[in-house]
Amino acid sequence: MNLPVILRARRAIGKLTPIPADCGRLCGARCCHGGKNDGVLLLPGEEKLLFLSPGLEKGKSENGRSYAFCRGKCVRRFRPFLCRIYPLGILLRGERILVTADPRAKRTCPLLLAPEYLSPAFIGAVRRAGEILKGDPEGRAFLRDLTKELRDYHRFIG
Repeated sequence: MNLPVILRARRAIGKLTPIPADCGRLCGARCCHGGKNDGVLLLPGEEKLLFLSPGLEKGKSENGRSYAFCRGKCVRRFRPFLCRIYPLGILLRGERILVTADPRAKRTCPLLLAPEYLSPAFIGAVRRAGEILKGDPEGRAFLRDLTKELRDYHRFIG
């Protein structure tokens, strides 16, 4: 995926966050700690931007997809796309973009216990970013893979 598409999707989110406060204070920023098994997938080509955030480590999954994980502190404006939309996920159903709770976040993110507090502006921005990705062939393929992964997680953890 070319960088302009990635940057447009990231700009669609902008500085919006799930709630109008530092949600990391609710849970001790659990989503920002972990190891190689707790990483987020990267958009195709997104790893080129991560050198700007020294708190992130990159790796490759078994199937060759790039991912990153956080050591607890990154340069926030350079964090990966999937970190920006957490605790939400984007599903591609036919031609429709659906924004849903990421099933992996259900065990770590207290915001999903009260989803009515999630910012409608944030949810709308995630949907717009999904539309941007859907318009790019590699972005669409990424969303198809992400949709399958999120559905598999949902079946596994409920």
